[in-house]
Amino acid sequence: MRVTVWHNMDRDNFSGYQPAHPMLRVYSYTVHGTDPESELWRAVELFNADLDWLTGDDRRVASAYRFRGLRSFSRGDGFSVLPSGAQAEEFRISNGYELLAHDGPFPELALQGGRVSRPLGSLLTYLLPARDDLVRTGLFEFGVNGPATARQAVAVHHGVPAEDVAVTNCW
Repeated sequence: MRVTVWHNMDRDNFSGYQPAHPMLRVYSYTVHGTDPESELWRAVELFNADLDWLTGDDRRVASAYRFRGLRSFSRGDGFSVLPSGAQAEEFRISNGYELLAHDGPFPELALQGGRVSRPLGSLLTYLLPARDDLVRTGLFEFGVNGPATARQAVAVHHGVPAEDVAVTNCW
């Protein structure tokens, strides 16, 4: 399964997540586990633990996260999980104590980061014509680290078939 870390980019992010808060894709990795709940709690530990306490794959994943210069995973941040063979990502938000299920994708996607929240993915402009006529923009991973195409990356993010996605620009 693929786990993606999202940083809350609202200036009030430490007070918790709100639907208007822009979320920035900052890091993703693949795990061999099959239980998303266990893997996400493991991820919280990895992105907050002292590297000296970690070994093996845990140390490798946490080191790569820190190498990108990313801050600790905090209240208001989130995760998405794409289980192997699934057609849609599952989303969670941290309230500082629990990882709460979020119904569908984050409604506001940040396109820029900061010194300790660096964006990950290619910038796409796209439409979901079967749903509405809104033009959307977001950062998505596809190819080596995610779904094979830009359309598929948007599709699994929104939980729609790839044929229901129209990508208009890719930067």
